[in-house]
Amino acid sequence: MLGLKEGGVDYALDQHNAKLVSAEMKKKVDAAKADIIAGKLKVADYMADNACKY
Repeated sequence: MLGLKEGGVDYALDQHNAKLVSAEMKKKVDAAKADIIAGKLKVADYMADNACKY
């Protein structure tokens, strides 16, 4: 499976939304991304459970 670690998925930051994302927001998203890759933060798999727990 291709995930964040493998570069298969990511968030998009481009000319259409870059002005909406502050440096602080980007820092927090990058920290969450690093935690997901490191396994410190688990992402719910909706397809596995067919439900959203949050």
